[in-house]
Amino acid sequence: MIFIIIIMLVFFYCYLSSFLNFGIRSSCEGMSLSYCKSRGLTRAFSQILNLNFEEAIAYNSYSLKIFSFSLIQLIARFLINKILKFSNFKLVLTFDIVFSVALFIFSFYNLVMI
Repeated sequence: MIFIIIIMLVFFYCYLSSFLNFGIRSSCEGMSLSYCKSRGLTRAFSQILNLNFEEAIAYNSYSLKIFSFSLIQLIARFLINKILKFSNFKLVLTFDIVFSVALFIFSFYNLVMI
């Protein structure tokens, strides 16, 4: 449940930040995109939530992958909470770990590798 709340708070913050014009200043301000690959993610998430995908990619080219990871994890957390009540705990846990690690590597590979 904690992960569900955290992911939903991030989405809520990103959605509201475009309307209320507030935000947390980035530590990447003034750095080149090749050095700071996370610059513009909040603005990009906000654009994705408003279904402006081209503008989101303009803010950060990795934003769709990262947003997809967050959305899939949010849905997975809901499903796994329901499945665990009716299922084998070890099997579900093993599948969740393997799936989440593979999805993480796919989504964040370009951000981690230089």
